[in-house]
Amino acid sequence: MTASDIDIRDAFFDEVHRIAARDPEVIFLTADMGALSLDKFKAELPDQYVNVGVAEQNLVSVAAGLALGGKKVFIYSIAPFVTQRNYEQIKVDLSGMHLPVTIVGSGPGITYGSDGPTHHAIQDVAIMRALPGMTILTPSDSTMAAAAARIGYKNDGPTYVRIDKGKPPLLYEAGDDFAKGMALLKEGRDVVLVATGIMVPQAFKVAEELAKHSVDAGILDLYRIKPIDEALLLKLLEGSRAVVTIEEHSVVGGVGSAVVEIMADNGKNLPVQRIGIPEENCPGYGDREWMHSCYGLHVEGITRRVLGWLGTRSGQASREGSSKNPAGSKLALEDFARCFGTTVEEIPNDCREYIARADFRYQRLAGEERDRTILGVLKKIESDTQIIGAPERWAAWERGWQENLRDFSDGGYDLSKLVPKFIRSGQAIRLDGDYVMPLSADFELDCYSVYRLWLFRKYLSGFDSIYEFGCGTGFNLALLAQLFPGKRLYGLDFVPSSVNLVNKLREVYHWNISGHLFDMLHPDESFKVDDNSAICTIGAVEQLASKFEPFLQFLLKRSPSLCLHVEPTIELYDENNLVDYLAMKFHRKRGYTENFLSRLRELEAENRVEILKVKRPFFGSLYMEGYPHIVWRPRKGA
Repeated sequence: MTASDIDIRDAFFDEVHRIAARDPEVIFLTADMGALSLDKFKAELPDQYVNVGVAEQNLVSVAAGLALGGKKVFIYSIAPFVTQRNYEQIKVDLSGMHLPVTIVGSGPGITYGSDGPTHHAIQDVAIMRALPGMTILTPSDSTMAAAAARIGYKNDGPTYVRIDKGKPPLLYEAGDDFAKGMALLKEGRDVVLVATGIMVPQAFKVAEELAKHSVDAGILDLYRIKPIDEALLLKLLEGSRAVVTIEEHSVVGGVGSAVVEIMADNGKNLPVQRIGIPEENCPGYGDREWMHSCYGLHVEGITRRVLGWLGTRSGQASREGSSKNPAGSKLALEDFARCFGTTVEEIPNDCREYIARADFRYQRLAGEERDRTILGVLKKIESDTQIIGAPERWAAWERGWQENLRDFSDGGYDLSKLVPKFIRSGQAIRLDGDYVMPLSADFELDCYSVYRLWLFRKYLSGFDSIYEFGCGTGFNLALLAQLFPGKRLYGLDFVPSSVNLVNKLREVYHWNISGHLFDMLHPDESFKVDDNSAICTIGAVEQLASKFEPFLQFLLKRSPSLCLHVEPTIELYDENNLVDYLAMKFHRKRGYTENFLSRLRELEAENRVEILKVKRPFFGSLYMEGYPHIVWRPRKGA
């Protein structure tokens, strides 16, 4: 690969200008979108350049009319607007009449990351693939971008071109033939990375990292996503043992779906792993590099996914194992019974159903990969500056829950928007005292979701009222409301936006739930607790920086029927285990609460409380395990 001296978007528009200068029948329409490389077109060919304004539906209809009059038309706006605001017009006017109009979508995928989900184009390939006669091109360098302009011009039907920005390295030369729709840029016997657009240069970096683990990865640039030459694709894939598709697009309906469909239709039995944006609306705001890290599309994230899926160990790929069991291991019902400290027979049906439908495959890290993970944890411990209990943390919580409240409201009150952002996806996690790489980005969330179902069914079903202190986004209360519609639920937090979230849940879903301001460091002694009630905290006592005694005394005075705490508990770690030792270091570096369990044991020795259960589950986040549960109750009259 060599460096490019021209922006990929400029290369496309410059070629359109050259075409239009030779052919006066070429018309360029824009929906109030410009570009520096279009200024020359507008100045030199004003009769062939029309701005229809911010009216994408009209943009397509005008283009269709011009095409019916014999013109070759290019229409331009940013990718989500030019494909989704006017989808009906594209379907009826362009696809329905098979008109030679080239749709130019600037900024595909999460190019406009800082502008948020309204500007993300992560479903455009899926919807455009569904249209009969539509050609879809995603150039991966400036040479291919110029060729895409010529292909659109010559095509007798509609063409959609996803045009990126920036100067990715050159992969092709000016004289290359792009009629095949794909190119095998690097051969590999272990796995072929099928990428498109900006992810092709990313695939080269991933291949370099995989080579360090003795994985020989090939790279196939699928620059024409539709139509795909099925016979050629299968021929180019047949020399490898597995396929990984990489795209900056939803995993639903994109390149990965297209490849899987072709393989299934042709009876090709080859393992395929799809890497892309999970099925969500990318609610984050940030530059593209940061967005890639959030969704596992950075080099490290993709490399880890591929290594975990292939089942590499100690930096060497097991050729036989990678084809027979590419994911390594999988959690089963028996594992969750062990996690909960119960029997398989006692796991309720909704837990069983969740376990059956979720993807609990993972690969235990070893060798260089494990070493790099440990090194990353050590560096995090050394560099981390977040101190629990510091005054600035209170403002951070307000901002965080306010963001969840905004996402929840803007997202149509979708309950998935309540998932706390500290449950991260696409990274290694802790499992059975070691580090593993899950196959699913939602592995930790799914483990916690099953665990939460079991905890709530097991311990909270017999009470009339449930109080969650430190309720945050209302994520746990929402599940409680669905599991136990007849119970009175209370969400308490010191952050106003958290209380607003809980009350919004009551307003939208009509649940028997109410939010209240409550500072666990300075409990409101006037706050009453109903009879036959349960108290729970989930990741809340940890934030008290060991100043838990006032809250504990509050609970003893209120004497609830049961107290359930799901909190990181340092007493349960094994300091002779390296992974546990690092978690203890992280726990203490941040200043999370210590000695809460020890204090309860003191109270039990004084016959003031009864501890019913203490259990550390086998899973946790990368840096620590936040899910041990402690169940206790005050002794009456103590």
